[in-house]
Amino acid sequence: MTKKIKNLYNIRMDNYDVKLFWDDEANAWVAVCDEIPLTLHAETIELLIEDVKETTLEILELNKVPPSEKVLNFQINEILTVAI
Repeated sequence: MTKKIKNLYNIRMDNYDVKLFWDDEANAWVAVCDEIPLTLHAETIELLIEDVKETTLEILELNKVPPSEKVLNFQINEILTVAI
């Protein structure tokens, strides 16, 4: 029983809050996440989310963040959660 509890505490999940907004001046969707750090832009929100997922994995790997279940919380008017 103690072993199961110990393993439970070894589970790691990283949550990153990504703010998405429309930039009228750039005429593009923008994603910003200070925790990763990350700033990206794209023509559509769908392309932006895909770019964020790919770039986040690359940045975390370069910074030697250990593999774990990583979750991106996208905040527009409501929160969307995407596991990467």
